[in-house]
Amino acid sequence: MNKYSLRSKNRRGRGNVLLAAFLLLCLCTGFLAGCRSAGAPGTGVSPEAGTEAGQKASDDTFRIVTSFYPLYIMVMNLTDGVDGVEIANMAEPQTGCLHDYQLRPGDLVRLEGADVFLANGGGMEDFLSDVLDTYPSLTILYALNGLEEEQLLPGEAHAHEGHAHAHEEENEGGEVNPHTWLNPELYKQELSYISSELGQMDPEHREQYDQNRIEYEEKIDALLTEYEDLNGIAPKKGCVLLHESFAYLADTFGFPVLETIDVEKDSGFSAREIRMLIDTVQEAGDGMILSDSQYSGRISNLLAGETGMDVHQLDSCVSGQYAKDAWLDSMRKNLEELRNAAN
Repeated sequence: MNKYSLRSKNRRGRGNVLLAAFLLLCLCTGFLAGCRSAGAPGTGVSPEAGTEAGQKASDDTFRIVTSFYPLYIMVMNLTDGVDGVEIANMAEPQTGCLHDYQLRPGDLVRLEGADVFLANGGGMEDFLSDVLDTYPSLTILYALNGLEEEQLLPGEAHAHEGHAHAHEEENEGGEVNPHTWLNPELYKQELSYISSELGQMDPEHREQYDQNRIEYEEKIDALLTEYEDLNGIAPKKGCVLLHESFAYLADTFGFPVLETIDVEKDSGFSAREIRMLIDTVQEAGDGMILSDSQYSGRISNLLAGETGMDVHQLDSCVSGQYAKDAWLDSMRKNLEELRNAAN
């Protein structure tokens, strides 16, 4: 079993599985009648009808489907200029928490004919239990398998309905924080691991994957060199995180974490909940607030007004354009914001 496989002990329920299977049957029936569906925007993927996931299509195309945006950007770089490879992304860049993502019929379509499905692991994709029930023979590659368990930060408990991260099945010590793409060094390790695994699955293009990995790593290293002064700034302010993903950025560059509060919406809080948020931030101590730029800033600004803390918005790198340098551009903005916060 994969180290970070995601079969939850507490699944959403068999109703979702049956619905997914029914939708898939309807879609496949439509395809056999001559229909075709386009893949993720910008990918040009058109899954072939009648091809089971995990089985290679009749042509020689190597098909990779990623679970969400950060992995898609990574694979864009690894497969750049490689002929005979198609990539598609399942969960479109969206505002909100991927933990709550619900499978759509189009997602199942994208898995038709996939040679490999690349997932993050660590509880990020709760919907994978439904995917595995629909496609039990699907080859799944978990990015977190490229890391050692001690490199992962502990996760925060999520209050979302249906959250039961299956990592607990393998690690009774508790949940892990799966947002490792916000640590550039861990991101590079995952990049190397995925490049190697793709090379084994598609040996014809192994050298191209490896060369692309080297070139992408060089860009990442150049970015880190540009902001290496961040490591030398001391003392650093403590920070209150409004999303656990930023724990990896704080840890990488030595910002003490005072408190972590997952605020994954801009509205809908009761007066009591807002009061509890304010009290929690005030009790954390003097520092700064790091919030997610994909949200409006209403809650973070309210907390800043009540506590006197400065707010710095960071990019969790889960949304944006399908562009090779998207992660680099977002990370550069994050490092610039942290540099400003530290000075």
